[in-house]
Amino acid sequence: MVKENYVIGKSSGVFVNPDSVIKIFNIRGKSIKAARGSYDLCWEREVECLTRLKGYRHFPQLLEKHYDHLGLRMTRVGESLFDTWHEHNLKLYIDQAHAIADTLEETNIQYFYPGMDPESKKKAYTKFPLSNFCIEDGELSLIDYELANPVGSNAEKQISKRLRFLYDNYNKDHFRQALVNALLNPRECYEAELMAKLADKEKFPILQSKNPREVWNSMTSFTKPSKKIVKEWKKYQKRYGMDDAVNRVERMKLANVCKPGIELIDIGCNDGYITQLVAPMVGTATGVEPHVELPEDKPANVKWKKTDFNTLLTENRNTSNKKYDVLLSLAVSIQLRDFGGLTEKQIVDGYAELLKPGGIVVHETQKLENRPNNQEHTKNMLAAFATKFEQIDHGPARPGGKREYYHFRKT
Repeated sequence: MVKENYVIGKSSGVFVNPDSVIKIFNIRGKSIKAARGSYDLCWEREVECLTRLKGYRHFPQLLEKHYDHLGLRMTRVGESLFDTWHEHNLKLYIDQAHAIADTLEETNIQYFYPGMDPESKKKAYTKFPLSNFCIEDGELSLIDYELANPVGSNAEKQISKRLRFLYDNYNKDHFRQALVNALLNPRECYEAELMAKLADKEKFPILQSKNPREVWNSMTSFTKPSKKIVKEWKKYQKRYGMDDAVNRVERMKLANVCKPGIELIDIGCNDGYITQLVAPMVGTATGVEPHVELPEDKPANVKWKKTDFNTLLTENRNTSNKKYDVLLSLAVSIQLRDFGGLTEKQIVDGYAELLKPGGIVVHETQKLENRPNNQEHTKNMLAAFATKFEQIDHGPARPGGKREYYHFRKT
């Protein structure tokens, strides 16, 4: 069964799957702060902003909207920077921050930032929140528009007095600098946001030194919704087509290579969605993931390895020299290059090392549309595969971003 990811905010519940994100306002059934106006206005501001940002890079793309329950679905643009900032050299993304600011100016959107409030400068923990950024495949995106001001819109006309006061102090250059400063000083922004999120400030010194991913996973008030919220969410799952993972398995034709009795390994399995979905088709399924917390409630034939690809190869050489029938490489190879320090040839050599003679790799590319870096990486991966594998299948993997899949057989 596919496990959903949740992020519970002040005015909405966010439900994340591999391809898209659903945001539903007022799912908590609680009153909203007067400054935000109303749940309707939060929804209206978000929808108006995403409509204006359609077709622009560095922003989620609106897929559908539903006023009847104040919901919307948008493309997923990666992981939150709040718990992943330490894994990236964010100084390399300064140009992208400027591109984000340029687009917001072009589309006449004012984005909420702490420095608009003269009083915020007196507080030690008011910095631009890293959780408003997402990052994936070398691309930075800005999310969360429920407090943004789409200038000239109906939503602006109904803005609360508090927000009106803040946006009267809006300075586009100060906003731009806030984005850049967040990337230049991520630890400072992370600690400021962590302090702001904590109800019990005394926990800060303990959490401050921990891995940010572990910290986020421990913040259950944000990540573990109540039974009431989960029950409410279940009403909308079918409506929003939360079968994306199932459809992804079908589009990549995994049933053609996942046969009874075989041994499968899923490199960079993330939350283990796909690993668990294919488990009933195979003998054993091993998911390899160094960062994401994997579910304990899993099929009996599924095994998790909390390690990175390089360590997996080293340990395998020094112990059992285990070989597998099928290896899944689903939108992960560029991370093995950028964070594992491997060339495309070394990645493919590692795949071949883990496979039995005639073993199969199912390789999914990253987003290729308007992503020159990903296109170049895919070109290099295909050239590397050609040295040790033969291609036996190829097609579209996911509808968004022009992702493709390949089946390769070890020669």
